[in-house]
Amino acid sequence: MRRLTAGVIAGAAAGLLAVGTIGSAAGAAPSDGHPATKTTSKVQPARAHAEDDLPSPLSDKRRELMQQAAKKQAQGTITPKRVGKSDVVKMGKRADGKNQYVETSSTRTDEIFTVLVSFGDQTDPRTGGTPGPANGQIKQPDRNWNGDSTDDNSTYWVPNFDTQHYKDMFFGKKDSFKDFYEHQSSGKFSVSGDVSGWVTVPYNEARYGSNEIPETDGYWNLVRDSVNAWYAAEKQQGATDEEIASYLSRFDKWDRYDYDGDGNFDEPDGYLDHIEIVHAGEGEEAGGGPQGADAVWSHRWYAYSTDQGKTGPDGNLLGGTQVGDAPYWVGDYTTEPENGGLGVFCHEFGHDLGLPDEYDTAGGDNSTGFWTLMSSGSWLGKGFDSIGTTPGYMNAWDKYQLGWLDYAVVPYQGAKTKVTLGAAARQGKNPQALVVTLPEQTITHDYNTPASGSYEWWGGAADNLSSSLTRELDLTGASSASISTKAWYDIEEGYDFLLAEVSTDGGTHWTSLNGDGITGSSNNAWTDVSYDLSAYAGQKVLFHWQYKTDGGVHYAGAFLDDLALTVDGATAWTDDVESADPAWTADGFSRMTGSTSEQKARFYIAENRQYVDYDDTLRTGPYNFGFGDTKADWVEHFPYQKGLLIWYVNYAYEDNNTSTHPGGGLVLPVDAHPGALFWSDGKAVSNRIQPWDATFGTSKTPALNLHHAGGATLSLPAQKAAKTFDDSNVDRYYDPQNPQGSVKVAGSGTQITVTKQAKNGNLTVQVSFK
Repeated sequence: MRRLTAGVIAGAAAGLLAVGTIGSAAGAAPSDGHPATKTTSKVQPARAHAEDDLPSPLSDKRRELMQQAAKKQAQGTITPKRVGKSDVVKMGKRADGKNQYVETSSTRTDEIFTVLVSFGDQTDPRTGGTPGPANGQIKQPDRNWNGDSTDDNSTYWVPNFDTQHYKDMFFGKKDSFKDFYEHQSSGKFSVSGDVSGWVTVPYNEARYGSNEIPETDGYWNLVRDSVNAWYAAEKQQGATDEEIASYLSRFDKWDRYDYDGDGNFDEPDGYLDHIEIVHAGEGEEAGGGPQGADAVWSHRWYAYSTDQGKTGPDGNLLGGTQVGDAPYWVGDYTTEPENGGLGVFCHEFGHDLGLPDEYDTAGGDNSTGFWTLMSSGSWLGKGFDSIGTTPGYMNAWDKYQLGWLDYAVVPYQGAKTKVTLGAAARQGKNPQALVVTLPEQTITHDYNTPASGSYEWWGGAADNLSSSLTRELDLTGASSASISTKAWYDIEEGYDFLLAEVSTDGGTHWTSLNGDGITGSSNNAWTDVSYDLSAYAGQKVLFHWQYKTDGGVHYAGAFLDDLALTVDGATAWTDDVESADPAWTADGFSRMTGSTSEQKARFYIAENRQYVDYDDTLRTGPYNFGFGDTKADWVEHFPYQKGLLIWYVNYAYEDNNTSTHPGGGLVLPVDAHPGALFWSDGKAVSNRIQPWDATFGTSKTPALNLHHAGGATLSLPAQKAAKTFDDSNVDRYYDPQNPQGSVKVAGSGTQITVTKQAKNGNLTVQVSFK
């Protein structure tokens, strides 16, 4: 067993810096080139599900490196080195030949720039909608709880969402963003910053939040217009360019992507480190208020990531949008609503730090529930008059990736070991969690058989791909031409696409030969695909196949074989993929034999969840909307059981989407009481409720009584404690009647037993192997 503990950081919890005029400016509405229109549209209801952690090449790569470094640390195969305020490891080379580093932990106080944004009265004919909303228009919820249908104990509301409200929420001494992250990191990380006054963007919210236009069009323009509105307001108040640049410089201290490849992340890079766009009105994720589906869904993203290599600060062209005429740019950002509780801000900032969503992003219902900030834990509270105002903590795996976890390591098949765990919420003399390493597993995927021979091209199978296979085509002197291939594909219909595209300017611009592209399935068969190139006869052009996927769901993907170019009726060349043809440039495509086989890491992380600090929300915060339309905004609260929570981390999976791969995920809690629960009317209980008693320990679970729409109920008596976790049977903690719940374990013979629970909440656990 080895215990790894990060050093104590002196002075990490710096207080709120003094605030001058800049950053607290009032409204401004800069001009915009789009036409104004007074069209209106009927408000559509908000979506039930949407992505809140949107993909970009830079952040996706950084997250992948973080996860790989975390795996290697668990296996003991890397040793980070200290560079400035960060522990970093080298992870090979970048595409430009520079060294590639990733942070494994850091000790710093980050600056957050928050812009408060009201919506204007201009409309876009594509999205319509009504003017606004401006700030201060959220209706007060019904707090006169007299039993009628309008009673509301879930909606967050205060009389004045002014600048001071957000300064207190972000940087206050208690129950604040700053306080949360200082406790979450055991004092290793803190925040400071500033909040602007309310500024106004030109358009109404529908222009930025409508689901009728691409998110790149809506969301990215919101970021651009917001920072430009702030800049215009500062200029209107008399700030000089030099004063604005000096002010913004405080928010550029972190080189998030190590653009110069020197391993030093503690230096400016020309981009604001963290920016929060707080918009007027409610978020679509909470129903959207009067705007409904036109409301902005809270999210994290990278604005104008498609401009990487074209725009950005001098020497660091990573896309983004410039802050007015200032020498600073915005790439990574988060956005939340006016009445956003502390939880949604902490959750989105978790993404900003590199953490993924841990709920089922494909719209399913896994068992992470309220156990982690990166799932429904962001919606916890103190059980009073609103939800989402006091978040629960991250799980141990999240803290592990950020270098904030104090943990012990028990190697697989080692000696029987006893460990005393302190509360996961606090730093103390005992570790907060233990990691049990497991042998790697061999994962084989049999996709198909090549159309001919032994090899074929494959575009990959993952979320957020943009794989390409590119070749120059010499059509000089030709009068007609076509390109053909055999294609086998299983592509998420309507969301993922295989495109055939031509560029006449060296790859700057591409024109599709097949419209929106190939999508759907070839029904497990090879099909003939051919595209006419005669429009490009007489030229040298670039041609590529591009396979593009979105987030949430992906299938086997696109496979190509027996490619050929025909010019004036004669075959110019063929490629049966049996050998590597240097004429192709593959970026994400690879030659393969129809199947893949690779080694994947896995381990258990067991943490001691107790009702202390922000983890006390596990006692007060879990909730159930149990009364349907009769009391639509009323919740009943119930506790999650404290004790030893065991997470199965399995790198065979890229996400926690148990709706697409039941029983498996990247990081899922093991449910100590996995039996499926049903309401009295026979309907399955949500997996927000099912894992309420997922912990192992020495205490009985309490009785549970809940309600469901239509009058159904759930009444569970107290249950005896589950003291021992034993993974010998892979299905021991999995019930097929609740296929998206819990997890199928490793079957490694690992046993973890809680032998003692002290009055102070410490747990003594014994780890052994069969």
